[in-house]
Amino acid sequence: MKLIKNNLPVVVSVFMIAIALIGCYKDTPEPPNPYDDIDYPTIPAPVDTVDPASFVALHRNIFSTRCAVPGCHDGHFEPDFRTLQSSYSTLVYHPIIKNNADSTFQFRVVPFNKNQSVLYERLTNCCFVNQDDRMPQDNIGVPLESNHISNIAAWIENGARDIFGALPTYPNQEPLIGFYIAFNLTYDSIYSNNRIDGVYYNPFIIGNNTTFYLAIEVSDDSTAGPNMQYNRFKMSYEPDNFSPSAPGYHEYTCTYLLNDNKDFYLTQINSADFLMDTTVYFRFFTNDGDHQQNTQFPRDENIIQYKTFYSFYVTP
Repeated sequence: MKLIKNNLPVVVSVFMIAIALIGCYKDTPEPPNPYDDIDYPTIPAPVDTVDPASFVALHRNIFSTRCAVPGCHDGHFEPDFRTLQSSYSTLVYHPIIKNNADSTFQFRVVPFNKNQSVLYERLTNCCFVNQDDRMPQDNIGVPLESNHISNIAAWIENGARDIFGALPTYPNQEPLIGFYIAFNLTYDSIYSNNRIDGVYYNPFIIGNNTTFYLAIEVSDDSTAGPNMQYNRFKMSYEPDNFSPSAPGYHEYTCTYLLNDNKDFYLTQINSADFLMDTTVYFRFFTNDGDHQQNTQFPRDENIIQYKTFYSFYVTP
């Protein structure tokens, strides 16, 4: 206490000087802000100039956000809506996998015809096959917003144009050669079901000097079944040589057969044409009239299991 009393004049003096300095600091004007004179113009919000009925807008606004969700059309199954390219190629003139009970549709999108496009049908029909199977399935049975559906319909009716505005061309793929059946003269498929060692891809077994039928399914995206050309089976003892000089070479012309609404080509063969205790490989050749080369199956590049499946063994 004695120390404070002895130094009280000094303490008071320091306090008064501090007050004076604070007062001087408050009275000092602030320096000018060099950014005060900058004029910041009001920038209008960007205007979306993309046509909402264009494929670019449809992918941006619908397919990529509402359809390419995890577990749906994200590459797990078609249509693949991950990118513009995958979306377009798996929609326009793309054959469908799932059809309705009347098999009404052929392609997912048919340019200029929304009513023949299964895409539009799946978006607007609550019960395409099953109850409440309308797309998208994020809200089962609840349709897309009406403006989205209208934009998709407008895009289809305008020709389902690509991102450059170009019209698609109708596909013309090679014929698809499907399964075959080997059966006896009473049309019982006992032969093609009887394989060496019971292995399904091994040659089927046929007795020597036995007459049997060989029929194969053929389909095409532009040519009707009865109008397919060439339609021949060729036989050989070698799996990759079907030239006329091949050992065991035989050629059989086929006739058209409609069975269960499927297109088949049928020929009659006698196993006496071939050596006993021998495997005979065969291929089917056809042409839809739009390709220079005939379509064949199996092909040379196919694995051996396809080639042995398309063969028969003549018993001794």
